Amino acid sequence: MRELAARWAISFVAIYVTGLLCFVLPGSIPHISLPFFAAGIAVAAANRWGRSQGIPIFASAAAVNLTMHEPLLAAIGGGAGFGCGALLSAWVLERYGFEASFGRARDVVLFLIAVPLGMMVVPTIGIVGFSLAGIPARSSEVVRWFRWWSDSAAGALLVSPPLIALSRQRLRRFADHWLVGVCWILAMLTCCDGIIFRSDPAARPIVVMVGFLLIVAGAVRFGVVVASAGAIVISSTMAFSLAFGFGMFGQIDEFSGRVTLLAFSATLVMASLIVSALLAERDAAAVDRRRAERHYAQIFNGSPQAIWVHDPIDQNFLLVNPAAQRQYGWTLSEFLARDVSVLAPPGEPLILPAQSLAGGADHTLPIETRHVTREGRILEVEVWMRSIDLGGRPAQLVFAVDVSERRALGKALIDGLASEQRRIAGEIHDGLGQELTGLALSLRALATRAARLQQPDAADLDDLAKLAAHCIQGSKKIVQGLSPLDDAGGNLHSALQSLARRASMSGTPVRFRALGEAPSSVRTDTLDHFYRIAQEAVQNALKHAAAAAIDIELRASKSDLRLSIVDDGRGLPADLTARQGLGMKTMQFRAVAIGGSLVIETVLGGGTAVRCSAPLTAALERV
Repeated sequence: MRELAARWAISFVAIYVTGLLCFVLPGSIPHISLPFFAAGIAVAAANRWGRSQGIPIFASAAAVNLTMHEPLLAAIGGGAGFGCGALLSAWVLERYGFEASFGRARDVVLFLIAVPLGMMVVPTIGIVGFSLAGIPARSSEVVRWFRWWSDSAAGALLVSPPLIALSRQRLRRFADHWLVGVCWILAMLTCCDGIIFRSDPAARPIVVMVGFLLIVAGAVRFGVVVASAGAIVISSTMAFSLAFGFGMFGQIDEFSGRVTLLAFSATLVMASLIVSALLAERDAAAVDRRRAERHYAQIFNGSPQAIWVHDPIDQNFLLVNPAAQRQYGWTLSEFLARDVSVLAPPGEPLILPAQSLAGGADHTLPIETRHVTREGRILEVEVWMRSIDLGGRPAQLVFAVDVSERRALGKALIDGLASEQRRIAGEIHDGLGQELTGLALSLRALATRAARLQQPDAADLDDLAKLAAHCIQGSKKIVQGLSPLDDAGGNLHSALQSLARRASMSGTPVRFRALGEAPSSVRTDTLDHFYRIAQEAVQNALKHAAAAAIDIELRASKSDLRLSIVDDGRGLPADLTARQGLGMKTMQFRAVAIGGSLVIETVLGGGTAVRCSAPLTAALERV
């Protein structure tokens, strides 16, 4: 309560004294014209301290009118208009999110609209009060309204900004650069001296320009509070020149003088506010950028995965996080003195995709490759890449995840699964299959004997014999699925030919072509992985691609094996990464398990191509 009473007292005294001064001087000098500075105090009080300030604003304005011997109704009308105008301006500012720091350009625009709009209420209600009091106007009501509004608006535009934005922090910039501030004050005094004591009309544009530049310089160097205060000083000096009829603006008639004063005051206020707001936005953007950079740096340096940034042209390392330094064994300075080729194992120069090295498209899927550490240890890694902007220069962000242990575990699981499949296939073939064959032969013999003797159960025995034969065929298909290479005598060509033949039974022709003969020393697990990749690709094409034809091709050379499965279906979905299923992931893992690579892409004209290649150095049996 004490704080509220103190604020009311401050507002009342400040508005009363300032308002009385603006009325006393015109009473002493008939042709004087001053901005009503009390309006600026009222708007600032309502904005900073809330709507309760309407009471002291009304009371102080009414007290000024009563002191000037105005009738009670005129005093009440003037006070009511003054209070309502200040509260309306503050309400509009609050309603549309005004910030008292003038730190945004929109705050300046909002202020320049809200204050003149609110001040329109002052003469509108005030003239009604004077009319009810029976005080005749010395001029037309329109001119009277304009004079009253222009004085109030000019005073509010000039005085309220520094009072609204005033704080110790904003005055600190002036104190920190006090020597520059003293020079600025001297320049302001020189400008005011020219306005009051120089009567040459030709010098007006120069003085106006100098004043404008001083306000801009003050806004740049010291902020909105000091610059707005300078605008008050220059505008007040111009108002005194107009009011007393001497100096640079003393010869201008009253109406032109009011328009000139209002325009010049608004220009100075706009300059101080706009420049301050733009600089504040720039500083805020710089702070946000530095904050974001710190956050990104914390994420980059704190990541447990190896990350680096390199130049896409010369491949030099630009940034390397501590995890990458630990993973590869190089220090930061050693990394920055090298390029990405230092991670290439002997005989494997390509550690990143060719399009990435050329600065091409980003890769949303991980790339399986191998890197070498400083000590010569080979790492199996998954690499993600993304093109970024690094301080205005193009760069590539790389995530390199060491998957050596995971890959070894996965290979062991796949090898174990394949071994178990072969074991089950052997048991079915050698155990269950032989027993089913013996059963089928026995049933066939019994059926033949019963038919010869014309026994009534001959037909039933014949059906059982057929069922047993059907079970034998089913067991053979199971064996083929579990161990297709064993069923094909270990020959990948025969297994793929059989795959194409069985898949063609679905109604979609599947063609197989072999170019070259794979060496007989190629490891069985490598051939099995190739077959499983072809099997998965064909099944995907039949189920999802709506293909009219599928081509399987196996190329064997002295250096590598290449398998391709191409269909003419609908192609890959746009969200391949999100929709990648277990089958596609398994194909990729099988390719990596044999030291090869897998590419899945849309072919020209529609359709999908699955291509797998593996070097023979990794595919041959180890002796």
